Amino acid sequence: MTWRNTQYEDLHRIKLEDDPSDADIRSLLPDTDATRELLEENARTWWEEEEVLAIVGVAPLWEGVGTVWTLLSAASRQRGVLLTRGVLRFIDLLHQGRGYRRLQATVELGDEIAQLWIIRLGFKYESTMVAYGPGGETHDMYVRLRG
Repeated sequence: MTWRNTQYEDLHRIKLEDDPSDADIRSLLPDTDATRELLEENARTWWEEEEVLAIVGVAPLWEGVGTVWTLLSAASRQRGVLLTRGVLRFIDLLHQGRGYRRLQATVELGDEIAQLWIIRLGFKYESTMVAYGPGGETHDMYVRLRG
């Protein structure tokens, strides 16, 4: 298993689990030079042989603050410990090497697996955001501060 900088094509190689909101980050990222550069600098793809298991990235909001996002395949859930270790290394890189003081992530209300995982990654509950999701879903905001 290896991690590498994300290429635009990786977004379309990953086989995602069903997404109840029918929306994911791929629909927000057109195939442009700017998108390709953003992905290469701010996202990592986890490969096993020829299969993309996961993509994790950060969307910079302003200096020192970013939103962490993930795309997870069904196969990645069978490798939870390795996935968590790799994502923790990436988050540490964002804090230490990239200077992020605040990283945030949202979890759709009721997704207990995602909630447990985001807590395991060191994030703390901050707030509930009603009608936040693309289909009006309620999400919980989690935050991880450098420290």
